[in-house]
Amino acid sequence: MCSGRSEADLISNLPGSIIDNIMGCLPLRDAVRTSILSREWRYKWVTCPELVFDFWFDQMFLGNHKLEQLVYPILKLHRGPLVKFALQVPAFRSCPHIDQWVDLMQNNTIQDFTLHISRGDSHRLPFRIFTFHQLRKLKLYKCVFNPPPGFKGFNKLLNLDLQNVDLVHETFASFISACRMLERLRMIDCTSFDCLEIDSPKLKFLEFHGVFRFIAFKNSPLLEEVSISFSSMEFKTGKSFSSNLIDSLSCLPSLEKLHLQAFALEELAEDGLPRNLPVTLKTLKILHLSDMYFEKIEEISCVLCLIRSSPNLQKLKITAFTFDVVESVGEYLRAQKSSDCLLAQLKTVDMLLFSGVEPEMEFVKYLLASATGLEEMAILPHSGSVSDGGESILNELKQFPRASAKAEIINVKNES
Repeated sequence: MCSGRSEADLISNLPGSIIDNIMGCLPLRDAVRTSILSREWRYKWVTCPELVFDFWFDQMFLGNHKLEQLVYPILKLHRGPLVKFALQVPAFRSCPHIDQWVDLMQNNTIQDFTLHISRGDSHRLPFRIFTFHQLRKLKLYKCVFNPPPGFKGFNKLLNLDLQNVDLVHETFASFISACRMLERLRMIDCTSFDCLEIDSPKLKFLEFHGVFRFIAFKNSPLLEEVSISFSSMEFKTGKSFSSNLIDSLSCLPSLEKLHLQAFALEELAEDGLPRNLPVTLKTLKILHLSDMYFEKIEEISCVLCLIRSSPNLQKLKITAFTFDVVESVGEYLRAQKSSDCLLAQLKTVDMLLFSGVEPEMEFVKYLLASATGLEEMAILPHSGSVSDGGESILNELKQFPRASAKAEIINVKNES
């Protein structure tokens, strides 16, 4: 008995800052439950620096209660600095209560803010959010983002994550340029852009999924990783799209990782099948090309062009998207001379959703014959079109000539 009481006293007598740190590591539901420990602990949770209303809060704490009936009193009772606030409960809809909750927050303490609207209409952000001057991380889902006139950006923002967010073209570019410390930008299925302008001197990571016609990196010297995919074919605007994209990427002096949908390169072939890009991607080390149609000569030629123009490429990842077998594609690949392009730095190749059709096999044969430093080629068979788990494909691939004596071909499915 004495031992138990001593341990309880030890915890209770810890400095308030340490108790706050402990509370901050607990899910909100558990932090609130500490109020039943004793009279002394009844209001310990009200100084918790993080309030996260998420899936686990919904499953373990809400029960038959409505979220709207709980958030306001919790915020009303809260004391001390609130550093993180997240509202991402499943099936949550836009409602006027959100603006009232934001009004209860101190604008000089919030560093991490998440608002996730799951269903219904998008929520127009209250202007008060734009007074959160200490903000370092902002995540918005299904919201309307339109900063007030004269807004000068979040000068401490490091991470911006936007999904299904309605943006205003005229103000978004200036908003990004005003957030001078921004390091990570993620835009998923937001408003489409005629021109997506990125002026962000500290930016290191960019992920974009949606629609744009042009992209311009005006000042992004530290940008290392770029992922671009498209939600529809509406992004194309004549012959200028691909060349604009490649020119923009070539202006990034720190670019090391690139994930791109392969069909976005097709228009490079409008004036004939290219052998090399007009620019060299000297810093690129990791390349992932997804949705690659192996039945299109134009796409294959542009992908080879991109690979040849990346002399320091170390890892290549291809996610196939093949439906038909086109004999001319195989003939085109067989006509390529591996001796004209030795991929000296390429160490690993991952071929995902591999069906083993002729164009895919010829593409792999070309890589094996060109990559003089290759160490591993991993094949992940397409389960819907490969019946034996990829064994027959693997056996055939192992018969292909290899420029690297160290190159090993493995079946990822069998490895798992």
